[in-house]
Amino acid sequence: MNAHSAEYSKVISKYIVMPQHSNPNGVMFGGVLMGWIDMAAAMVAEKHSGKDVVTVHVDQISFTSPILVGEHVIISAQVSGTGRSSMKITVEVESENVKTNTVKKTTTANLTFVAIDEMKKSCAVPALLET
Repeated sequence: MNAHSAEYSKVISKYIVMPQHSNPNGVMFGGVLMGWIDMAAAMVAEKHSGKDVVTVHVDQISFTSPILVGEHVIISAQVSGTGRSSMKITVEVESENVKTNTVKKTTTANLTFVAIDEMKKSCAVPALLET
């Protein structure tokens, strides 16, 4: 099984915050953002492992700045560590106001995924190449 670099499976996803993603104050729901983070991280884990994956742990998530309706959300996710069958995915989120051309860091998260085989049992994943 060949090792992969973090760049090999890196994912950058972009979304626009719509009114249905927010509370009455126009601030994005944390739960919606958590779903987008989980989706991007899962894509990274699937690409790195070449297998189906399951989320097994959200190690940490920090919301440092609100995201407002109409802003663009940029989610960057990549593998930051591997075990026998597990992969730690680090996610960074920024919001962009395209009208004022300002970008701010809003959220960081670390998630752990496990690769599973056809029998839904954990299976080995490629190592992460250190760069």
